[in-house]
Amino acid sequence: MANQVKQSMEMTQTMSKMMEMFLVSSLSISSRLERVDSTDKPILVLITENKSQFPIPGLSGSLRIGNDSNEERKFKRSTASLTTVISKTYTMAKRGRQAEPQEMKHSIYEQPGTTGTEEPQPSLDVLLPGMRCVEVFELSLERFDEWVILVEARFKSPGSGEVLSKRHECCVYLIDQCSIKWLSADGREAPAEELSQESKMMTGPLRQILKVPVTEGSDKEIQGRVSHISDDMQETSLSLWSEESDAANSIILERIAIELGILGEHPAFI
Repeated sequence: MANQVKQSMEMTQTMSKMMEMFLVSSLSISSRLERVDSTDKPILVLITENKSQFPIPGLSGSLRIGNDSNEERKFKRSTASLTTVISKTYTMAKRGRQAEPQEMKHSIYEQPGTTGTEEPQPSLDVLLPGMRCVEVFELSLERFDEWVILVEARFKSPGSGEVLSKRHECCVYLIDQCSIKWLSADGREAPAEELSQESKMMTGPLRQILKVPVTEGSDKEIQGRVSHISDDMQETSLSLWSEESDAANSIILERIAIELGILGEHPAFI
């Protein structure tokens, strides 16, 4: 009888662990960065979704902004970089379709320390099956640099009560913080090669970048032009330059050209 009870307890624990793994894998966190006409600051869109058939109780989240040290590769949090919630909505899937968005009472993700406590408190009672939460934040970054945003969602296991977590990471590049003014082919001539930067990318990602509006009054404005398109219309060459041609702006141009080249290697960026 003792062996049977032991085996039953072990099976219960195994099933509980499997359910915990299933719930964590079913909790989806994704992000994207946008620019809007109303502000010159980058906009972070966080999407949290329950893709399982079971509810996820007591969901809370944290959001940290910082840099990765090039020497030690350690995350260094920036306390001067802040987020402002612009909107927070949720939708429910009904018969395979998303219903009309509804306003959320509280935001899931908080910056630790901004609410008086270091650990986030549960801000969503339950994330129902098929529920999709969209939170939009305006980013006020400490300085013009490349940033890493660490996002973590937490909830207690319905079985053991143990705290489970799901992490997501996104990057804020220089190109997300400046505006690129694209000139037409009949515009003014581009400067000499030594004053500009060249970059190559696929036409698909370029179309997506061209959709980003130019924000008036942005601190960093770059001018660009498509200098060449391949015969199969799949690859482009870009010329980038700035009105200010000092050493600091040359470094920024070079870094942005590298970022465009990396983005341009992925046709799925569309």
